Amino acid sequence: MKKVLKIFFIILLIIIGLAGAGFALLYFKIIPTPSFVSYIPVVSDLLLPEEQEEKKLSPEVIELQQAKRENASLKDTITEKQEEMKKLQDHLKNLEKEHKTSEDDIEQQKTEVARLNEEILNLKTSQSDKKAAYKDMATYFAEMKSKDAADILSRLQDEDIIGIFNEMPDDMVAEMLQKMDRNKATALTKKMLVTDS
Repeated sequence: MKKVLKIFFIILLIIIGLAGAGFALLYFKIIPTPSFVSYIPVVSDLLLPEEQEEKKLSPEVIELQQAKRENASLKDTITEKQEEMKKLQDHLKNLEKEHKTSEDDIEQQKTEVARLNEEILNLKTSQSDKKAAYKDMATYFAEMKSKDAADILSRLQDEDIIGIFNEMPDDMVAEMLQKMDRNKATALTKKMLVTDS
């Protein structure tokens, strides 16, 4: 009988030890608490204090806590979106700078083309050479877009522009005059009338 009693106590101690170890693992959240524990009155108070506290809170307080959590989440989202917007604005500023730089480069190139054309015309001093130069230039400008050609032509001296226009078809001259600055086009037209008469 003593032997049976000893075995019984050893088994009882092992069961108590295992139960204590299991409770400790659950209490310190080392392993997740199973859902059935919420139905055990004393144990659920010890292992699930948050749920017990929530049950004690009024619905208004719970709703307020949820609203606070949602508010915090929305603030985080707004902060992220503001950072994205700032990055996009910085990117847009960089693109605008690049665009401005490319416009400046195009303007410089047009000025350089006009200067080189002026040099070519000045190098050909005799009248026949100038006429040949005007003819070459007319062909050259006819190949360009009318807006670009008008822009570059308007940077030349008026007599050179008129000489080039004289070598171009009338409809092309009219189109380029339309694309030029109004004052420049008016001055050229007046000079062309004097030249023609």
